[in-house]
Amino acid sequence: MLTLPEIRDVRGAVDDAWRSPTADAVAAAWGLPPGSALFWRSSAAHVAVVPEGVDRRGVLYVRWVPEHAAGARRFAHGTLLHARLSADHADVAALVPSRSGRLLERLDTPVGPALAAVVRRVDGDDLDVDDLNDEVASTWGRALARFHADAARHTDVAQPAAAPPFTVLTASADAEVAAAARALAASQPGGSDGHDGYDGYDGFRATAARTVVGHGDLELDNLRWRGLRPTCFDLDEAGLRPAAADVASAVRDLLGPDPARPAHPALLDAFLDGYGRASGDVVTPHALLPHVAAIAAEQLVDLERVLARGPDPAGSGGAPDAPDEAWLVDLAAHLREHATGQRAVLLSAASALA
Repeated sequence: MLTLPEIRDVRGAVDDAWRSPTADAVAAAWGLPPGSALFWRSSAAHVAVVPEGVDRRGVLYVRWVPEHAAGARRFAHGTLLHARLSADHADVAALVPSRSGRLLERLDTPVGPALAAVVRRVDGDDLDVDDLNDEVASTWGRALARFHADAARHTDVAQPAAAPPFTVLTASADAEVAAAARALAASQPGGSDGHDGYDGYDGFRATAARTVVGHGDLELDNLRWRGLRPTCFDLDEAGLRPAAADVASAVRDLLGPDPARPAHPALLDAFLDGYGRASGDVVTPHALLPHVAAIAAEQLVDLERVLARGPDPAGSGGAPDAPDEAWLVDLAAHLREHATGQRAVLLSAASALA
């Protein structure tokens, strides 16, 4: 995720009509006039939206990350993979070429150099867990298997996913998190218990699975549905990882805060059945646990990094006469709440694997 100062640099200059000088600088590379790309949100990337009726190309999402950001390399490789899959007519959103004909641009902006891409809106339905039944959940699982099959030929642009930072969390001031991290770290190759475990992007080999070019975040939020055919976007987390790890990243909403006792077991079984039938890989709910723990660990470490330079209670930059904007304080509170949820996931998974 972008740091809070990186978000403030952009969001702080957005006016009451959601116009952004930085979004204008990025959008200009796609031939869009100032004020046409309205700021929407910031998380792993900054996003602005070109509303319907503004441009003949339709509704567009303008996405960019600072070149120095921690996720810039992932953004670049995800965009390259996205471009390859789009050329193959896979089920991905359409990328829009810039005026120079490029799908990935490096640009100068008011807050420094950035990497940018533009995605066309996918028409279709936006589903959440309450909209699912067994058939739709199974179709979702088959869609992930189809993504793996389509992406398999593009390993040259896929980066290995990082090993989970369990060792970092062993130094946590939270005693329960530190203990869980020690137990999980010990399960890695060379760990004190001697069990086969996580080995970079090869993953917890004991849980099953071949290495795939995974989407990294094929949650419902990153899909649009036309009947029973979903189309995906947001490939920023794409990379080489175990199939079971990519399944785990997709079904976190089905697992819930206590992945050892899935919140939606029937839908999870349907997803896994659809994935298994389409891919030939058998992934069980128990096989997801070490990968869910790894995702939670990654998020906890990343959130600590992001929040380390959070809102200053004395004011922006420490100046008591320039307090941080309410939206920034609210965002930091939301991220701390998210960290609490990821802590629960980590402890649950570690306890079930003990």
